[in-house]
Amino acid sequence: MRYINLAPIVILLALILACAEKSFADNTYKSEHGFEIDYPEGWHLATFMDIYKTLREAERVGGNFFRITSYPADDARSEGTHMFSRDTLRVDGWVYPRYKGTLGQLITQTKNVTKLENFMIDGKKAKKVWRKTEGGSSLGDDEVLSIYFVDEGKKVIFICYPSYSSLGGKCDEIVGSFRFE
Repeated sequence: MRYINLAPIVILLALILACAEKSFADNTYKSEHGFEIDYPEGWHLATFMDIYKTLREAERVGGNFFRITSYPADDARSEGTHMFSRDTLRVDGWVYPRYKGTLGQLITQTKNVTKLENFMIDGKKAKKVWRKTEGGSSLGDDEVLSIYFVDEGKKVIFICYPSYSSLGGKCDEIVGSFRFE
């Protein structure tokens, strides 16, 4: 007799249900896991991570993630398989509770880097990293902009889609507002 492990399916369903769009009067997402990030009025935030007791627990199942978009969650672009127009932006962020390396080590482990640029998050060094995707991304773009940040044993990776967005300045503002409490 063959048994099916339903645990991954149950976890995925819980994540989808927990990914309800949140809006805040002050447009600041304050995570229960010790960080904050600001986003523009009228933009939308979705996250899984606050359903977990710890960020480490969230990381184990891929729930250490949040998304900020210039469009509502029920927009077809939220699925990530459609072409984006130049007037849209999606900022994805992953927060990792334990990282023993440095910002430099994180960057040197990244493949297909085409350009690097200095960036600041909460008054500390971060890096913008453009990298070529193999065969183009599912977002219709062959280059991805990531922003890497390492602070006190924690790692944060942001990805801004599409890299050709006319809202690139908003990506800088949003990511630049990130801070650990």
